[in-house]
Amino acid sequence: MNVNYTIYTKRLCLRLLTPDHVPQFANAIQTSPSLHQWIDWCHSNYTEEEALEFISATRLNWVKASAFGFALFSRDSDEFLGMAAFNEFYHTFNMGSLGYWLKDSAQHQGYALEAMDAIIEFAFAHLLLTRLEIVCDPDNSPSHHLAERLGATFECVAQNRYIFNGKPKAGMVYSITPNTRRV
Repeated sequence: MNVNYTIYTKRLCLRLLTPDHVPQFANAIQTSPSLHQWIDWCHSNYTEEEALEFISATRLNWVKASAFGFALFSRDSDEFLGMAAFNEFYHTFNMGSLGYWLKDSAQHQGYALEAMDAIIEFAFAHLLLTRLEIVCDPDNSPSHHLAERLGATFECVAQNRYIFNGKPKAGMVYSITPNTRRV
């Protein structure tokens, strides 16, 4: 996919990160303790070197079309707010998994809902996927709430559904299909 591909919403600009975003990205991770409990690579001592590695991997995945990590920026200020991504593609099943996070100072303002609506539209209209999944920790109430607000259907708690700090964990599985998504 074109590395300059951008999605605009009312308040957000969704686009690929560049190495110029390293300081903003690292700072967002360092100063967002709410993320540290749900995302195992996020921690308070997150370095700019780790940020550069993440951004480089995100760019490579984008070029290979194996995952699309969209950085969320405020249209007004160009402030980095977080990420929304297709972090897994299953071409055989024509589906993908969605992931998202916002830095602490950007939470509870509707940005995640706005970004995910745009990502879901992109997945169905441009990638022609027929199923999307959101998998989250059973204790992560904000993620459950967002999945439900997106119109996702709760399907099950899947044992050993994802790895956190090297150990398998149960994950709540939500699905969105073109005919069940909220409009």
